[in-house]
Amino acid sequence: MTPRVLFTGIPSHYTRMIQRAHGATVVYSEKPPRPEAKDQFIKEIQNISNTGNYLIAEGALAALPDTTTHIPFWHLYNCYKNEQGFAEINRQFDICVFSCANLLRKGLSADAEAEVLANLDMPVVMLGIGIQRRDDLDAPLPAGTQRLLAVLKQKTHYFLTRGEETAAFLRQQGFANVRPTGCPSIYFAPENVRRALGRLREIKIGQAKTVFTGYLGAELGSIADINALTAPDATSSYVIQDELIRFQVSVEPDADGRVYNSASGELIGQYSFKGAPQLQRSLKLHAFFDTHQWRAWSSTMDFAFGRRFHGSMIALQAGVPSLMVTVDDRMREMLNFVGLPSVEADVVDRATDRAECVASHLAGIDASQVIAKYDARESNFRSALREIGLN
Repeated sequence: MTPRVLFTGIPSHYTRMIQRAHGATVVYSEKPPRPEAKDQFIKEIQNISNTGNYLIAEGALAALPDTTTHIPFWHLYNCYKNEQGFAEINRQFDICVFSCANLLRKGLSADAEAEVLANLDMPVVMLGIGIQRRDDLDAPLPAGTQRLLAVLKQKTHYFLTRGEETAAFLRQQGFANVRPTGCPSIYFAPENVRRALGRLREIKIGQAKTVFTGYLGAELGSIADINALTAPDATSSYVIQDELIRFQVSVEPDADGRVYNSASGELIGQYSFKGAPQLQRSLKLHAFFDTHQWRAWSSTMDFAFGRRFHGSMIALQAGVPSLMVTVDDRMREMLNFVGLPSVEADVVDRATDRAECVASHLAGIDASQVIAKYDARESNFRSALREIGLN
C-alpha cells in the first residue's frame, strides 16, 4: 500500500499561491502574484531567500508518489505551537519527507525543525541534506541542530544526503539508514538533462547565446565571465537568485513604478552593482519565481555558464548545455557525487584567456562517461526512494 506522504521543508514555487491552511488542508489561489513594484519584488526574494531553492522541492515532489501532500513548514509549526490541527496531521499521514539543503552548518540552529519533528508520530526522511562548509563540522553544530539530530535518533529516520561527505559525517554521529543520493533537483526532467550533457562539446564559446549565474555584487568573477564569453556586439543575460538581498545589487523603479516585468522575467528598472564600470558588454538581468517560466526562458539559450548550482541545473532541465563553476564545498560535494561537468573557480579566474580555458574544458568532456554516471546516480536515487516505500 502506498503511504500517505507529508512533504514539508524547503518550499516549491507553488507555496507563493497558498491562501490559507488549516489542519492537513492547504488552499491555493488561482491567481499567482505579480511582484512588479520594488517592495513586492524584494519581498518575493526574501520569502524564499534564494530562488534556486524552489528547484529542490520541485525535484523532490516530482519523485514522490501521488499520495504526497505538500504542507508548508510554517503551517506545521503554527499547528504545533497553537495546538490546532497537529493531531489531524498525525492522523492523516504515514511518513514525513523533509526537503532540505545545507542544513548542517554553523550559522543555522534548527530549533523549529527539532520541535516539529519531535512531535510527528511517523518516520522522517531528510531528503537532500548537506553541509555548508567542511570547516563547519570541526566545531559542535548549533544547539537547535544538535537537538534535531537527537530527535531523529529517537524515531525511524532516513537520511538521503547530497553527497558522500555529509553521509560520512552522519554515520560518524551514529546514524543508520544514511545514503548519498544527490540533490533531488538533479533528477527532474532527466531526459532533457541527458540531451543537454550530450551536446556540451558542440558549444562555440563567444558565439553561443549564453546565460550566466553567479555572485554579482559580491565579487567580480561573473563580470569577467560575461566579458570573456560574450561577443562584443551581443547582449548578455544574467539570472539573479538572491543578489538583491545579500549582495551589492540594487534596482530602482522605472517611470511606471515597476522594477520587474513578470511576463518576461526581466528587471526593467535602473539597476546597479559592484564592479559595473568593469562590465564591457550590454547586460540584461532576469529573475524567476516560477520554475516553469524559468525553464521555458532558459530553453531559448544555447549555453549556461554559472557559479550557482541551481542556476545551472535549471538550464540542464531545459535541455541547455551547462558548465558549472565550482565555488564552494556545497557545490563540490554535489558535483563530485553526480559527476556533472564543472571547472574549479580558481582555474577559470587564473586563466590568461578565460574563453580558451572554458572552450578547452568543454572539448575534454567525455559525454558518454558523464551520462553513464548520471544514469547510475539517478537509478540510485529512485531505488533509495523505492526501498523506503516512496516510489
